Amino acid sequence: MEITCKGCGSKFIIPDEKIPKDKTVKIKCPKCGEKTVIEPENDEMEIESISYSDEVLSDIYEDKRLALFVGENKEILEKILPKIEEMEYKLIQSEDVRDAVRKLRLYHFDLILIEEKGDIRENMVMKYLNRLPMAIRRKIFVVFLSNNFKTMDQMMAYALSVNLILNLQDVEKVKDILYNAIKKYETFYKPFFDIMKEIGKL
Repeated sequence: MEITCKGCGSKFIIPDEKIPKDKTVKIKCPKCGEKTVIEPENDEMEIESISYSDEVLSDIYEDKRLALFVGENKEILEKILPKIEEMEYKLIQSEDVRDAVRKLRLYHFDLILIEEKGDIRENMVMKYLNRLPMAIRRKIFVVFLSNNFKTMDQMMAYALSVNLILNLQDVEKVKDILYNAIKKYETFYKPFFDIMKEIGKL
């Protein structure tokens, strides 16, 4: 299999027998260290089979930053909805992952909040996000709403390929935690985004 690094564009060959057929693997670029995610073939086919959403967002969404809540828990949604909208996002709910992917294929969401339901690494939304070009993925801030992990556990967030972990016990503080985390993230990546804009990649 020929792999193209999303970080530096380098190409390298991995023998097919070295790549498991039934699970997701991450391969580190020998030049820049960027990790490329390779999904099992059936997952690739399933994601590609999901069409674009036929839901047309109303005019009230124009010129608004969009946020997507992926989950079924109405209680959590009711708690975070006013806090997220105070931050000038328009929050949309998607109860199942296939519907979420359909929306992601059609619209750009600046913020995605994913409710814990099983292993997030097997979540189809995360698999879709991890296949995006890095320049696009870095413009999306992903929050994992967890029962099990600590809020702002940076090592675990890195391991799960999300930007922030928010334990549900801290959901009342979502506005302050998110505001500070996003501000730090944007400050850190500002030079990267500026360069990408200069070279026409954004």
